This record gives sequence, structure tokens and C-alpha cells, in this order.
Amino acid sequence: MDEFTQVVASGEIDALTSKKDGLRLKAKLAYLPALSIFILFACGVAVLGHFWNSKEMADHRQSKRSLADVIQGREALAVERIYKDVFPIRDFSTGLLNLISFKIFGEARKGLIKGSDGWFFSDEEFSWNRKSLSMLEKHLNFVEDTLSTLREAGIEPILLLIPEKADIYRDKLGDVTVPSSREHFYENVRLRLITMGAPVPDLREAFLQAREQKPVFLKSDTHWTVQGAGVAAGSVAQVLAHHPELKHKEFTLKPEEEIVHMGDLYKFAKFSIFEPFVPMPGDALTSLAAMSADASLDDLLSDENEGPEVAMVGSSYSANAKWSFEAQLKAEARVDVINFAEEGKGPFAPMETFLKEKLHEQKQLKYVIWEMPLRYFDEVAY
Repeated sequence: MDEFTQVVASGEIDALTSKKDGLRLKAKLAYLPALSIFILFACGVAVLGHFWNSKEMADHRQSKRSLADVIQGREALAVERIYKDVFPIRDFSTGLLNLISFKIFGEARKGLIKGSDGWFFSDEEFSWNRKSLSMLEKHLNFVEDTLSTLREAGIEPILLLIPEKADIYRDKLGDVTVPSSREHFYENVRLRLITMGAPVPDLREAFLQAREQKPVFLKSDTHWTVQGAGVAAGSVAQVLAHHPELKHKEFTLKPEEEIVHMGDLYKFAKFSIFEPFVPMPGDALTSLAAMSADASLDDLLSDENEGPEVAMVGSSYSANAKWSFEAQLKAEARVDVINFAEEGKGPFAPMETFLKEKLHEQKQLKYVIWEMPLRYFDEVAY
């Protein structure tokens, strides 16, 4: 066989081999639709199995349901809500979308504003809608009614209006700007409160001065730092200093062990398994505990049943011991304090509870410090 014949024969063999490979590939591809359907079916069964065996669904199956719940669609809505909560791929897809939005566009989830230099802010300090003005008036009216109730009980109120973090740290907002509706929000609300006749320390001005030395708000949290709480305690102590009739008591401040606090704003930045790709540095935080000094002779001779003459009502700014507001107030004002603040309820609901359930029991009270973050005044949820 000459060379030409060998090449031709070789080409024919290659062609036949190629043709056979193509036929095999076509045969394999013919099974692809069925295989895809099977995979999708298996995934569906796995998802439904995960959903059916979830703790949330197990709890729901044990709850009582009526025929009316099924007919009127309430049962379907309840199951749908549970399905959305336990859907296996939900956290993954949400985390991926948040990561892309955060890394490429510098935007975070709803509820979170990403500033510069690692600062985060709550969008509550930027929002203003058609209900904001009516909520502001509602809350101001509640404050006025509360002041009347306290005075009728022989108690003098002190209002501690906490400025917004975005206002104090405007230079850390990055590309975001404070809306015109909140440009003079603190001054306007404080003026309304002053006209009600109660002392309202200018905490905004105090914070603007104090931030030059140490941060007064946490980078990753909506709350103030221990130092910021100390500035507020000093402002209240100056008001109480004009009332020497109070029983004074010495307190010393003891630093606790330093911790790294992961702020509440991080809960809005849900990156799921992608968290390692987004640095989330916490805030170094050293809480302070108020230690009572040795009892004086007056303390020993006083009625043991007499409680503090100063009460505190407010939000988590006062309720959470991490920020050490109560401890620093005791040390600064040299008075004992009873704390009725509550976490997660804003400043108004705790005061309503205090008036209804606690006020009549506190016969010894002379002053009530009402801590109220400004950002709650126009909020519909509080």
C-alpha cells in the first residue's frame, strides 16, 4: 500500500471514529432532559423534606387549627411564611446578593447605611414619610401628658434627648447626606420640649465637643459608647446639682474586662456563608460598674425601706449595662438610681408601663430622668 492509500484509509477510519463518537454523544444527550427532570425532582423532594421536618413546621403541626382557618386561607398563609423562613437556599442567595451589592455598589441591606471609615448608620435617622409628622406630634403630646402626670405625683422630670448618630458624625456618612427634613431636627424637638417646662440638657452640643477627644457613638452599633454615656451622665448630674435636698451617696467606678462588641447594625448585613469576605470589626468596649462606697452614718440611720429618690426610664441606651449610663450617673450625680428602662421598646412604651404599673409604688421619688433617643420621635413602630 503506497503512502497516498495509507493517508486516505487513515482519513476514512478517523471519519468513522468521529461519526461513532458523535452518535454516542447524541445518545447521551438524549437522556439529558430526563436526567434534568430527575435532578429537579430530587431537589424538590429534598427541599420539601427539609421544610416538613423543620422545627418551625413541627411546632405549627402541633398548633390548633379550625376548618375556617383552612377555608379562609389563614392556614395557607401560615405555611407559606414558614416555607419562606426555612427555604434552604434562601440564606445563600440573600447572602450572595448582599455581598455583590456591598462590594460593588457600597450599599447594604434595607435598614443599614454604609458610611466611610468603617462607620455604619441606621436608616431610621434618614427616613421621613407622610406619617412622620403625625407621629412626631403624637409623641410630643404623649410627653406633655406624661410631664403633667409626673408633676401631679410630686415628681420633677428631666428629659435627656439623645441626638442622632448620623447628625454627630456627618463627616462619616460617605456619599450619603442628611435629608433636609432632619437638618435641624434635634434643635426643633428640643425647643418643643423646653416649652413644656422641663430641663432638657443640650446633649447634641455636648457630644459635638466630646467627640473631638473620644467617640461618643459606636461604629457598628446604634448606641452610644461608654464615653458618650458618660457625657450624658455628666449633663444630667449638672441639672441635679441644683437640688441639694437629694440624699447623696458616693459611688466609685470599676472598669470591667474589655470586650469586642459586634454592633446591632451588623444584623442587617446578612452575608450568610459569605461573611468571611466582608470584614466586620467590632468595637472595643470597657463597661463600668458602680460600686457603693462605705456607708456613712446617715445611711445607717436612714430608713432601710426608703428607696432611691431618682428614677430612670427609657430605652436600651439606659437599660443595657454595657454602655454604663446608670453606673456613671450614680457616680457623677452621687445619688442612687432605680432603673425602669427597657430594651427593644423605644422610650415611650417603657414610660407608659412605668406610669401604669410602677409610679404608684414609688412614693419616695423626687426626680425621673427620661432618656429618649431622637430617632424614635417620628417612628411609626414606637
